[in-house]
Amino acid sequence: MMILITRPRDESNILAEELSKHKIKTCIEPLISFSYYKNIYFKNIPANYIIGSTRSVDVLEKNFSRFKNILEIGNFYIIGEKVKNKLQAVGLKNIVDTFENSSSLIKFLSQKNFNKNPFIYLCGNIFSNTLSTELKNLEINIGQKFLYKTVQRKRLTKRTTVLMANGKIDSVVLFSSYTAETFIKLTSSAKLREKAKKLQFFCLSPSIADILKKRGFSHVDYCKSSNQQEMIRMIKSYKNI
Repeated sequence: MMILITRPRDESNILAEELSKHKIKTCIEPLISFSYYKNIYFKNIPANYIIGSTRSVDVLEKNFSRFKNILEIGNFYIIGEKVKNKLQAVGLKNIVDTFENSSSLIKFLSQKNFNKNPFIYLCGNIFSNTLSTELKNLEINIGQKFLYKTVQRKRLTKRTTVLMANGKIDSVVLFSSYTAETFIKLTSSAKLREKAKKLQFFCLSPSIADILKKRGFSHVDYCKSSNQQEMIRMIKSYKNI
């Protein structure tokens, strides 16, 4: 039996390689891809930047000479250790703090321990409104700067469709809410909704799991900590490894 990995191609390959070390078979089916915006403009003012995606870091890195000034004068609030490591590799030094998830960031900012510079969320065109809503509830004004576009796959590949129809896939890995929504949409279009409901789902966070549960999926687990190592641990436990 195989695990369906739905991450973008490069990230799926990394996870598949790690799982192969434990003799876990995988099927890679990237449900989303990314394209980067070209005409991105930043005002030359000090700001507090929130960044929680390695894709956003990729855009900053590719345009380092253009964005060098904001990297030098901005303060950065980072969500995720992987994002922090990539930013430090680019040369970023002015990191206020790093947070495991948006909830811990919100808790930190609720203490009002920050300067009066505007907050700007560096993200893609598809993002959770939860962070913005919670910050506005704290009377913290935040704007969004879109650095990349998330592109949704239009249909499942023939290989994945056949594997699911023939019961060769027993579980699915989901790393984002948008990917979960995309999976539900595409399996429904392929008339595989009932097959999909019998699968085991491994979700990176409770919010992703909730999307599935609200749509009638019952075999759903989520990571205690939102990182890939915890995901691998959860999969190994399910496979009795």
